[in-house]
Amino acid sequence: MFLNRIQGCLLLVCVAGVAGAQTAVNPDTPPPVKMGLWETQVTSQIAGITLPPDVIARLKQMGRPIPGEAHTTVTQSCLTPEEWRKSLEGMNKPQNSDCTIDKREVNEKKFSFDLSCKTERGMTMTGHWEMNVVDDEHAHGSGSMTGDQPGPNGQNFSATTTIDSHYLGASCGDVKPGEPKVVQH
Repeated sequence: MFLNRIQGCLLLVCVAGVAGAQTAVNPDTPPPVKMGLWETQVTSQIAGITLPPDVIARLKQMGRPIPGEAHTTVTQSCLTPEEWRKSLEGMNKPQNSDCTIDKREVNEKKFSFDLSCKTERGMTMTGHWEMNVVDDEHAHGSGSMTGDQPGPNGQNFSATTTIDSHYLGASCGDVKPGEPKVVQH
């Protein structure tokens, strides 16, 4: 889902926040956080989507999140100098040409921006995202998005997200760089 991609990128966007506000990110930028194993908890809640009761029952049976209820995912990732460099290089390539970023604020401890996207199905989504490096072992962020789906069955929705990341240690154990491990879904 589109929101999951944004959430997954926010820790990296935050720690990459040393880049200039309207310029390309320098892959040689030193990280303001420790290298090693990081754990990130992302809690999201979506409102405004109405589903029939039988669909809700099936989603519950499958262990899937239900719109309107908070859902938390916890991942562990291995941040290495090479992953840091590759991620910064990736930030210079637009992932979705139908999105625009405005009101970007960047410094060594904070990255925030407004985002506006149009999906393949004609939905327009807008929102604000912010990520803060608390210290070299902690980061916290939040985001909110609203969207509207055109057409006779269209629905408006809103989503709020909080992100908390903390450093676990220098050893990544069985977590491979570039392959985050889902701990809780």
